[in-house]
Amino acid sequence: MYVDVHFREAGVESRVVQRSDYNEEALQWADAIMTAGGDGTFLLAASRIHQKDKPVIGINTDPQGSEGYMCLMRKLPKEHFRSALQRLLDGDFDWLYRQRIRITLSGDAQNGVGDSIDLHDRQLNQEPSTTRWLDAYSTPSSSVHRTPQHRSPRCSDAEASLNAVKKSKKRPRSPSERVTVQLPVLALNEVFIGESLSSRVSYYEIQIDDGKMVKQKSSGIAMCTGTGSTSWYFNINKLTEQCVSELLRIVSDRCEVSLPVDDKKVVSDICTTFNQQLIFSPDLRRMAFTVRDPIFNATFPPITPRGFAEKIVVKSRGYDAHLVVDGGVSYRFNDGAEASLEVHEEDALQTVIFR
Repeated sequence: MYVDVHFREAGVESRVVQRSDYNEEALQWADAIMTAGGDGTFLLAASRIHQKDKPVIGINTDPQGSEGYMCLMRKLPKEHFRSALQRLLDGDFDWLYRQRIRITLSGDAQNGVGDSIDLHDRQLNQEPSTTRWLDAYSTPSSSVHRTPQHRSPRCSDAEASLNAVKKSKKRPRSPSERVTVQLPVLALNEVFIGESLSSRVSYYEIQIDDGKMVKQKSSGIAMCTGTGSTSWYFNINKLTEQCVSELLRIVSDRCEVSLPVDDKKVVSDICTTFNQQLIFSPDLRRMAFTVRDPIFNATFPPITPRGFAEKIVVKSRGYDAHLVVDGGVSYRFNDGAEASLEVHEEDALQTVIFR
């Protein structure tokens, strides 16, 4: 790999590890983590890091297949890596602390609260009448974040919660007993809550900050950080030039005013202006949320389908619902389960941007 070659030439000690070898021992050895891949590889590497002083630096080695938004070189070819490495060694960069979302789950202990599956390692089930994922969920003690040989790092509160769940499994539980678990992963991009099959309506209750809990039906809800505001959240909410042109025409007809409905430059500028305001800074300590395809009727009155929040609480009324972190780790989230999402300064991820 050319990255490792340039490290050796620069006198930088490094180790190359594959995904299966990316464990606590490797993390503890390194002063910094450099990913070679795309944004997905960066997200995977970041998910294992909980301390604020372990920087993650991304190199986009797949510019044709990944936007590389979180990577230093983005779309630049590999020939630029040598100069990028030299800038890092010269200190010609600034730190960027990307905020992440902390998730706390609570629910019936018998339903496996905190059990997860790694979506990168699973295949879709061929039987549509069953749950989407072919393999069973891992328990917190044997999930992707801990193997029998290695114990991955995690924040102390999450570890205490998971250990409590593990110990409590040794004694009989009543069906009504609830447990609370702080998940061992932090969302760098987004958290999605909804039914596994997209054709099913997602049913839940949601509370934004100190507002009241309201019932809602939709195609699911996505909550993102500033880092994730350029990704799925952006594509859910962005306007197209077709929509802008049609809206201008309606306004022109209804208000009897002349508008440049056929001026492609004006339409494009309006579209770009709206879409750019969806993006916010990765170090801003708040979340954005968006409701996909909300259902409004006499039973479910209209509420704000998009906005910002410091805390979001979602209570599931779902049938086969899941909570998915950064598109990579999925947790059961069925009827009665409750998720609390918050952004804490101490959970920020240390990354690099060039000056």
